[in-house]
Amino acid sequence: MENYTKYALKSAAELKELLADHDNIFVIACNKCFHEFTDSKNADCQEFLALANEMGKTVTGVAQPDFLCNKTKAEAKMAQMIPQGTQCVFVLGCGLGIQTVADVLELPVFAATDSLNYTGHHGMALTKK
Repeated sequence: MENYTKYALKSAAELKELLADHDNIFVIACNKCFHEFTDSKNADCQEFLALANEMGKTVTGVAQPDFLCNKTKAEAKMAQMIPQGTQCVFVLGCGLGIQTVADVLELPVFAATDSLNYTGHHGMALTKK
């Protein structure tokens, strides 16, 4: 299957700087448009969580939804997924997914990834199914 990834994890140095002043974080990692509704382990998410753990950060939870850029789906799910005590949210997704989370939540939202230039579609699996 072709890789339609639209984002890349920021460097460890950039992430350490972002994480330095924040704790009690919730992590949202988009399952990426090229996945077919799987709940697979997102390697970028695992790397981010390892770094946060290394820095002694408290992670209040992790979500890996499909098509984070779909605002209707995101709104319905996000109200239920963020636990009390969460102070901020780190998002692993393309710019559209990060903006969607920022629009929906009333918590500070930080981008843990950089968007990659891609001319395809957002919010749909680009397969024959």
